[in-house]
Amino acid sequence: MAKAIWEGRECDVRVDSDLESNWSVSILSGEFDPVSLIQRPAAPVIIKVRAKTRWLALDQGLRSLKAQGRISDFTLEPRPAEEIAAEQAEKAKKKGGKVEEEAEA
Repeated sequence: MAKAIWEGRECDVRVDSDLESNWSVSILSGEFDPVSLIQRPAAPVIIKVRAKTRWLALDQGLRSLKAQGRISDFTLEPRPAEEIAAEQAEKAKKKGGKVEEEAEA
């Protein structure tokens, strides 16, 4: 589970898929909106990113928010081994395809 430090508080992070490789990374404060008549959560900090996987979107979004100064720090679980293996297999497949095309030419 990812956590972000926003205004001195540790906050939860949510990642939602929009369309295909578009993602929305939200930092949820856990606070309530002080001006609302009904008790509803305060507006989160949100950033939209493009990434192939959920973990990559989370990593990119948190790094971008930290670089912009909107959050002070974050913690993130290591990237899942299955995701790393799938990416390496995809790279090997693409590299193998290019070698075959050059051999045919």
